[in-house]
Amino acid sequence: MKKVLLSVILVLGAMVSMAQMASVIKFPQLQAMMKQNNDTTYVFNFWATWCAPCVEEFPNFQKISDATSKNKVKVIFISLDFKKDLNKSLNPFLKNHNVTNSVYLLDELDYNSWIDKVDKDWNGDLPATLVINNKTGVYKLYPHPFTLDQLQQTLKPYIN
Repeated sequence: MKKVLLSVILVLGAMVSMAQMASVIKFPQLQAMMKQNNDTTYVFNFWATWCAPCVEEFPNFQKISDATSKNKVKVIFISLDFKKDLNKSLNPFLKNHNVTNSVYLLDELDYNSWIDKVDKDWNGDLPATLVINNKTGVYKLYPHPFTLDQLQQTLKPYIN
């Protein structure tokens, strides 16, 4: 019995340690990610732990990411939490949700300096999702939350 319990503890510990931790980036790094010219479709989800609709839709992106792991679709979370909350709010959230996707905290307090560079029609509301495939010319911002069904329908053309 002790061996079984120890095995379960080790497996659970390994799963928890696989959870992603956020990396802090500046806008030029995000811009470089957005300009990748390959046949992968990138889904950038702009969100924050303090945004209730963001947190509500978050599991939908996790499910899509898991379902499309064999396709050329990559979900990347861009957190707009404050840098001071990285270890207090963001990383604990990621750990609690076993997030394995890439997560970046965008450390840019002057939102007006970069929001128009993401999309000229975006007013900065969260959540927002940007779908990009530079090889096929896809560049579309969705400035609203998604249900799982809506997200599946939106991404269906990009999933082979």
